[in-house]
Amino acid sequence: MYDEQLKRIEIVLSRILPRNIDSTWIASVVGVGMESLHVKHNWVRDLTEPGRALLRRGGKRWRSLACVLTCEALGGGSAADELIPLIEIPHNGSLIIDDIEDNSPIRRGEPAIHRIFGEDLAINMGNLMYFLPTIVLKRSNLHPTLRAAITEDWLAVMRRLHIGQGYDIIWHNKPNYFPDEEAYLQMCNFKTGSLAGLAARIGAAVAGTGSEEYAEQEEVKKLGCAWETLGCGFQIMDDVLNLTDGVTGKRRGDDIIEGKRSLPVIYHVERNPEDSFRLQKLFERAKKTAPQDDRRAIDEALELLIGSGAALRARLKGQNLLIQGRDELKKLLPDNQARFALIHLIDSGMLRSPDS
Repeated sequence: MYDEQLKRIEIVLSRILPRNIDSTWIASVVGVGMESLHVKHNWVRDLTEPGRALLRRGGKRWRSLACVLTCEALGGGSAADELIPLIEIPHNGSLIIDDIEDNSPIRRGEPAIHRIFGEDLAINMGNLMYFLPTIVLKRSNLHPTLRAAITEDWLAVMRRLHIGQGYDIIWHNKPNYFPDEEAYLQMCNFKTGSLAGLAARIGAAVAGTGSEEYAEQEEVKKLGCAWETLGCGFQIMDDVLNLTDGVTGKRRGDDIIEGKRSLPVIYHVERNPEDSFRLQKLFERAKKTAPQDDRRAIDEALELLIGSGAALRARLKGQNLLIQGRDELKKLLPDNQARFALIHLIDSGMLRSPDS
């Protein structure tokens, strides 16, 4: 169903990080003339290969689909395509950094990027991928006021992404701390929902719904909020799947090894506070024994979280958020093929893993 849009998305991404990197590419990125460059092609290939390698693994590109299909649903055709890198490239950069922070061994079914290229080169490329897509704004034919508004929105979202990830890190680095549901949902909104909301707002803006001052348009804001809700729902479902069915491309129970304060953990401790110390010790054991592939601590923690009903309760919360966001989209978008494709994207389970 999404073949046409996905093909367009990959074409746009390849223009930002092409397979064949040369001096012309780096000159356009750093904004200097060719005569000022003193660089060998293999240097540029080497420093960009971690990012290009991750992009080649694919991914569901659901944030990008949300952007282009929102634009299509509102009559803008493919006008949003050129701005897709603002959404997809930083997301992939954040995955590289996230895997380093969590010491994750696997991403999209293969060794994590830092395990292949080293942490130093992976960190450098992950950070570059936050800023690299801004070149599409410079190249675009957007009205200057609209370009400035999108830039401001994008910068705010990038700040939220890092604040949300910071919350997540702080929580699992505090041995005896378990946040409440409200704090967790705020973290999800920043870490996962904000980029999804940006995707919808950009799609609506370039379709003409928002004109030059799209951030002030009520419909655009509502579309962004709907996708932020969906992003939170997807993140919760990912938390649950990590503990139950497993997430494609990752190992079941990885969140236990990382000490994640996911919603099932929060719900369990809320109703069984006497288990907080036990869970923390299981997190510590799981992390310590993971290199030996000893899963006993993981299995014991999973038994607690599933047996208490906390995982089911979190699943229902995630499902309710997905329904809420989907119903809001139905109200906001005209009834056409693009809206049908968006709703199918949500209902089909294609988005179960938000970090894909």
